Amino acid sequence: MSSSTLRPNLSRRLHGHLSLARISNSPTVVTNALAGAALAGGNGVTLVLVAAAMVLFYTAGMYLNDLLDLGLDRRERPERPLPSGLIPVGEAWVVTAALFGIGLLLLLPAGGKALLSGLGLVGLIVFYDVWHKTNPLSPVVMAATRAMVYVTAGLAFLPQLTTPLNVWAALLAAYIAGLTYVAKTENRRGTARFWPVALVAAPAVYGLVGGFGWGAALLALLLAAWVGHSLTFVYGRKRDIGGAVGRMIAGVCLLDALVLGVAGAWSWLPWALAAFFLTRWWQRHIKGT
Repeated sequence: MSSSTLRPNLSRRLHGHLSLARISNSPTVVTNALAGAALAGGNGVTLVLVAAAMVLFYTAGMYLNDLLDLGLDRRERPERPLPSGLIPVGEAWVVTAALFGIGLLLLLPAGGKALLSGLGLVGLIVFYDVWHKTNPLSPVVMAATRAMVYVTAGLAFLPQLTTPLNVWAALLAAYIAGLTYVAKTENRRGTARFWPVALVAAPAVYGLVGGFGWGAALLALLLAAWVGHSLTFVYGRKRDIGGAVGRMIAGVCLLDALVLGVAGAWSWLPWALAAFFLTRWWQRHIKGT
């Protein structure tokens, strides 16, 4: 095989792996870790290790999702990397196991509580992937996995969970559950279509009424504006449910930016905003859903 032929093949395989990883969503996991650590007053090398572990767990979960949905994808999405044969199934299993294993190793320096929380997160990810197609509460399980990123990052720096960490983990879970339920209610009529709006709006509302100062209030307004814009693709004339969900996934970075503001970690704010724009840019090239 000539080098000119090899390069396109390697490029296609790399794109296939990035597609399996839903790499476009990874920046939102990094900002989750930043927000959780900020609520705990943590930073330094430990934060870098925890953030890397969270991304590896998320990526492993995406691979596992496609592996377990392989039969369905062969019928409905044969162009995906696994059913198309672009990425061998055995190779995907090896990558999945390696990502979970390396992620757990990275949590070892963070202490026993963070490691146990990470193990719980891995269990939730596997549970979701195994039983999400027919589970009516699958959005709740997905939401719990994101909340556990806050919890794990926080426990890397705290002896126990605090009220602010619990509250913001619950608000993140509400947001994730809300954006997931938005897609599931698109065919409903009447007021039943609108109840998920309360969930996705909850973090911004709390940021506005919680008395966190004008800086946090401005970030809450930014999040509210982005959520409102995203929802126009659900409830407006021009419907694009996938586009709405993608936008709200990127909005996770703005939610985390709000948390950073509440925690007083203003020096990290540019990273959260940069992650938002990176997510949106990446979503144009690699689908996040």
